[in-house]
Amino acid sequence: MSDMEYDSIYDIRFLMKRGIVLSQPLLKTLEAVIALKRVTADDVAKYTGRARTIESRYLSRLNKIGIVAKVKEGRKVYYIEPVEAVKEALQKYGEGLMVEQLAHQISLPADIVRFIVELIKSGKAK
Repeated sequence: MSDMEYDSIYDIRFLMKRGIVLSQPLLKTLEAVIALKRVTADDVAKYTGRARTIESRYLSRLNKIGIVAKVKEGRKVYYIEPVEAVKEALQKYGEGLMVEQLAHQISLPADIVRFIVELIKSGKAK
């Protein structure tokens, strides 16, 4: 099954193919990022009702496993829903940037950025 057979990076088959299993606490944090699109740990803590330090840890974990983008602007760290992050990066840096460079700018794995770019081009990205 090719990646383009999935409609989202949150498709359970897409996640399982990459060996990504999310615990309930991580799912709650991910839900906040998906709902709010662009967040800080403080934003997520307000959304979930949990401590900022806990949310910071969960956001970092979601970024490390490749399903939440991360961008540093000055002293603030923003975690961004991946499709939103790719769209923002394409606007900011232009479409001439290689996928690997784009991935580096938003701290996401290149294969996931490539998949999202293909979804955007095909009109399937939500």
